[in-house]
Amino acid sequence: MNTNQLIKVLLISAVIMGSNQVRSQNKSAQLSYKASKEAILLGVYHFDNPGMDTYNLEIDDYFTKKRQAEIQEVVALLAAYKPHKIFVEFLPGQQPKLDSLFALYASGRLTLKAIEGGQNEVYQLGFRLAKQLGINEIIAVDHPGVFLAPYADFISDTLSIESYQEYNKAYNQQMEKRQKDFTENTVKENLIHLNDWQQILNNHNYYNNIAITVKDTANVMFGYQEMEMEIDGLLYQMRSFDFNNIGVALATEWYRRNLFIYRNILEQTEDNDRILIIFGSGHLRHLHQFFDDNPEFKTVATNNFLNK
Repeated sequence: MNTNQLIKVLLISAVIMGSNQVRSQNKSAQLSYKASKEAILLGVYHFDNPGMDTYNLEIDDYFTKKRQAEIQEVVALLAAYKPHKIFVEFLPGQQPKLDSLFALYASGRLTLKAIEGGQNEVYQLGFRLAKQLGINEIIAVDHPGVFLAPYADFISDTLSIESYQEYNKAYNQQMEKRQKDFTENTVKENLIHLNDWQQILNNHNYYNNIAITVKDTANVMFGYQEMEMEIDGLLYQMRSFDFNNIGVALATEWYRRNLFIYRNILEQTEDNDRILIIFGSGHLRHLHQFFDDNPEFKTVATNNFLNK
């Protein structure tokens, strides 16, 4: 290739690259133009240990002077975001109760300690922050879901599925370490850990790469028969779930529940809203995906605030 040909090739390449850059900038500008709402997702652990997760941390008394100071530190950091609305992991049917309790708390007629289950993060973080910022309502947007993990455990144990059992063993060891760390760390440190992006992906790994592989190859669950029995103390109702493909059913149900939560949030947002979503950290991967894929929303990294 002579010098003139080389110059022509370089000029053409420069034009193409410039054109691609302009298209990319235009696309970013279009998305930015559409983003009339902003969201921050705070993944939490359950301060009152309701025993609803696969592994439940034993939480110490969060009404001690030390823990209350730690919680107030987190609230002060979140207040810097200045959300207009706060969405929490309560079912919409619980909204009247939530409204009544918050009205009493905000007016100084009720303390968090006087609320049954007042150690819950919805009260400790949501109520405190809303009162501090003058927000009038904490919005319940959770959706009921079917928890199929015990059935995947049962099938894996019955069929001796080694990969699943090895994961469970490693996971339990990891949770034992988390138990120790979460007891020793501050609330802020615990939340920073849960909202780290790599930790969010690690948490979601169970659904994508472990549970989804489990199949009932020996027909342990008797196909699609309607029946009732107990497995590990849980009522077993077959209904319409494909237990022969329990892993896919499990991942599907979890995705479905988070889609409903996402829709509940969308129905309660308006242009120029800046929202805070307080949910168990297991929900983060799907919720981030939904909001990141929505051009009307700009998502803000939670740890940008918690690390200050």
